[in-house]
Amino acid sequence: MPVNKNLNKLYTCFVCENTFQLNEIEFHTKVNLPICMSCKGTKQETVKVKELLDELADGFVCGCI
Repeated sequence: MPVNKNLNKLYTCFVCENTFQLNEIEFHTKVNLPICMSCKGTKQETVKVKELLDELADGFVCGCI
C-alpha cells in the first residue's frame, strides 16, 4: 500500500495567505484552493473567490463569434 508523503506538506490559504497543515485546511469547492477554518465563510473569502473567478476571463476571446 502506498504511503502518503503529503503529511508534512504545508498549504497556503488563498484568502489570508498563511500556511497550515493538511488537517487545518479544507479545499474550497468553487476554486479548488486550500482555505483555513478561520477564513471559511467570511466576507474576505467571498471577495477573493469573486476576484479569482473574474480573472479567469481576462484576455479570453471566444472563437465562435
